[in-house]
Amino acid sequence: MGSFRTTYLCLQMTALVTLVCASWLHIGEADAQTSASAAQHASLASVDVQSLLKTARSGDAIAQLKMGDLHMQGRGVLHNYSLAAAWYSKAAKGGNAKAQRKLGLMHLRAEGVALSYPDAIMWLGRAAHGGELAAFQDLYHHYTSVEPDPAAVQKWQEVEAGLKQSLEQDNENFAELLDKAKAGDAVAQRRVALRYEKGRGISRDFAAARDWYLAAADQGDVRAQDNLADLYLAGTGVERDSARAARWYQKAADQGFARSQYSLGVLYLKGLGVEQDAERAADLYRQAATSGYARAQTALARLYRRGEGVEEDQGQAFNLLKTAALQGFGPAQRSLGVMYQFGYGTEIDDVAAVSWYQKAAEQGDAKAQENLGFMYQAGRGVDKDYGLAMEWYRNAASQGSARAQNKIGVMYQFGKGVGADVEEARRWYRLAADQGYKQAQLNLEALGEVQ
Repeated sequence: MGSFRTTYLCLQMTALVTLVCASWLHIGEADAQTSASAAQHASLASVDVQSLLKTARSGDAIAQLKMGDLHMQGRGVLHNYSLAAAWYSKAAKGGNAKAQRKLGLMHLRAEGVALSYPDAIMWLGRAAHGGELAAFQDLYHHYTSVEPDPAAVQKWQEVEAGLKQSLEQDNENFAELLDKAKAGDAVAQRRVALRYEKGRGISRDFAAARDWYLAAADQGDVRAQDNLADLYLAGTGVERDSARAARWYQKAADQGFARSQYSLGVLYLKGLGVEQDAERAADLYRQAATSGYARAQTALARLYRRGEGVEEDQGQAFNLLKTAALQGFGPAQRSLGVMYQFGYGTEIDDVAAVSWYQKAAEQGDAKAQENLGFMYQAGRGVDKDYGLAMEWYRNAASQGSARAQNKIGVMYQFGKGVGADVEEARRWYRLAADQGYKQAQLNLEALGEVQ
């Protein structure tokens, strides 16, 4: 915060020297009609900047978003894209969907941040999932005009359809919905439970959610059974009870509900609420995988990779991972990249490995980002590029990846793509070492730092 504040004050003081005005429409106005833009400008013009700044510094995401907008427009503060991006980033990391979209667009346009399609897609994707409907249009444009990918377009269309359906359900009059639930309508009971669980339009009440899920589940509503099991497994608003969760997953699984079949398989694999049984887990994963459930396909593939609960079969693992990866499931895409990189169940193909790592990395998969960074560092499947390697390592490190943090330390220690800086290397090694990463601890010892 100290360095950010210093930069902020310095830039404000040099406004007359550094101010560069953009002649085209900025992000703060890009998705608004003229009247809406005017209203926004009027609102921002009346803002008490000092009070807003104090609130933003306290961590308030809405205030941080507004500070970003002010800097985009130069209203009462310096017109500066870098400062706008810094505030949008803070709000985005706090879960603000509007800020996530704006930050994504800045990465697409290289406004105040480096041009980065992976970062842009990551933030636009988070915004879309968070209910920022305009982000879907940004994603469609990118995947139709910039990096054509029909499968990605279809994926986001399905996400948008699901979100809109959810929003339509939320808009349903709760009183009417509650009357239907009280009259015994199982679907209404489940929807009431979901409202209470998520706090949509009403105060969150987990006990009420449990009771309504139970009412619907007792009538055989498969989604209610699955949701009720989730509550018991996580201990959300109820006492954690893995055995009870397993029983409800079983009821839904018996009806062919793929998600419950997968979840029950996880319990059998780990021995939670049921006797540990890898073969039973594999059978449940197989049932869900047959229904096209990507998580189950990926989980079953990993059992085949290890020979756990099934005979080891790298070819079968490869086929399952490819099926799941083609559905856009990030962990499957990353694991498929590993199969190609090391030749498990297929011929070694570094170019294919990079392609699948890229797809998963763009969805924010930290392990894929770290693997992709290595491919750029080693020049495998791509031209060697330390700058891109560092970029992907940083993406992974920002998510807490100790391996990536250690690799950044190595890059700084030996000056790969950056100026050699032993102190900066130490800093990254410490971040990884503090998470118990052994290699980072050894690297610090080699630099004379006692652990």
